[in-house]
Amino acid sequence: MNISKRHPRIAIVVAAVSLFFAGVTSPATASESRAEVSLMGGIQALNQNDTALPDHFVNIPTVAAVAYRVTSRLAAEGEFTWLIPVKQSVDVGSGVSQDLKTADVLAYQANLRVDFPLTRWTPYLVGGAGAVTFLSNTNADRVPQLDQSETAFAVNFGGGVSYGLGERWGLRADVRELVAFPSNNATGLSGSTGADEIWMERGTVGLSYRF
Repeated sequence: MNISKRHPRIAIVVAAVSLFFAGVTSPATASESRAEVSLMGGIQALNQNDTALPDHFVNIPTVAAVAYRVTSRLAAEGEFTWLIPVKQSVDVGSGVSQDLKTADVLAYQANLRVDFPLTRWTPYLVGGAGAVTFLSNTNADRVPQLDQSETAFAVNFGGGVSYGLGERWGLRADVRELVAFPSNNATGLSGSTGADEIWMERGTVGLSYRF
């Protein structure tokens, strides 16, 4: 795993974590809904990577998340994402374009989320860590072509807002940065000098349900 070229935006993680424990000490009461499930979809870009992917692939993420409220404002959240590839015209160098798509990608993250409730609107900050798996596929239109699946450590950070539609249901919008750190010898994800981080920006909207 090559972390020597870590992008300066990783500092945002530190800033977000410092906010996690500001004013989140009140325990959740028995009358509050402690558990929440969310289903979301949107767009996700894979970019800023020189050893595995051409810049600016845009794919479709489907996200399922389960959260448990630890205090009135702090929740632990587990998240699973399936990144569905979309074929698009990609510049592969020297002015040549090809219709390509990425491997299917799975991401699984364990997060902490801090809510800042404002009546029906609840902005939040979120961050955590886990892994990303690039599934094997050697079809000619895939980039990179992988003869075996590759899993990399990954972190994520971002924020969003939810809007209560009633006692149980809500709308949720989420913006997230996901960073994967492939190992230096990951076949298809590394080059002769090692592997670069894979930065992925994601925007999703969907529904949440509390119980």
